[in-house]
Amino acid sequence: MWPFWDSVIAPLLDAAGSRTIVEIGAEQGRTTRMLLQRAARVGGRVEAIDPAPRLDVSRWELEHGERLRFHRARSVDALPTLAAVDAALIDGDHNWHTVHSELTLLARVAAAGSQPLPLIIAHDAGWPYGRRDMYYDPHSLPREARHDAVRSGVLPGRSELSPKGINAGHWNATHEGGRRNGVLTAIEDFVANADEQITTAVIPGWHGLAVVASEPRLAVGPDLRAELVRLRSPAFLGEQAERLERARILAGLRPQRTRAGDGGSTRDYGMLDEPGT
Repeated sequence: MWPFWDSVIAPLLDAAGSRTIVEIGAEQGRTTRMLLQRAARVGGRVEAIDPAPRLDVSRWELEHGERLRFHRARSVDALPTLAAVDAALIDGDHNWHTVHSELTLLARVAAAGSQPLPLIIAHDAGWPYGRRDMYYDPHSLPREARHDAVRSGVLPGRSELSPKGINAGHWNATHEGGRRNGVLTAIEDFVANADEQITTAVIPGWHGLAVVASEPRLAVGPDLRAELVRLRSPAFLGEQAERLERARILAGLRPQRTRAGDGGSTRDYGMLDEPGT
């Protein structure tokens, strides 16, 4: 999710006036760190959820104090324990059941606190997991909630899995598309059954980013509506195409830099093939 920070996520959070934010899927903490830097600036708080983080949680909690509350748990277990938040970043288990459950729980917690649905920013709404489930642990889900899945890779334009595809080490659904399959499908189904009008935008690139904002949330952050218009504009999409082209070129240069002993910059935004980044 972190490559979207400067162009999409930070402007959205600022436009919405978000102070309390939940992040589902902290991984190495790239986005978490940027959220915490922002929290220090605006007097906010970050609720980070990850059952198996790849960072030193104790050190981070000491460093950031009350600005960070870390929940070493699955999202569906942690979310009901939280108070309502202003925004939610979703980048956890990339399957219909988990994402739809997260959205439902976020809505339930918000309603219990008499708050509008938080601004929702969800990663992996594009290929490969927009229309295909992936499971970190298939057995953590009810059998009826998951598709047949095997450890094999995903290739563009092909429903069948292949060991030559990306993410071959993950449990990927054996077919793409259809009912209750994928992150974007979960978002669309949630929006279609919501009791209130919801505006969405999907930004292409880096596996896709979906933005979900309810009308009550737009009323709380009046600048948020204009920000959503910007994200759909030809000007922004042109800028995004340039960013993706730059990333493609830099990804091609990276092997040359490695051979030359130059590791490159962590902000090169090269081609990403792992979920949760």
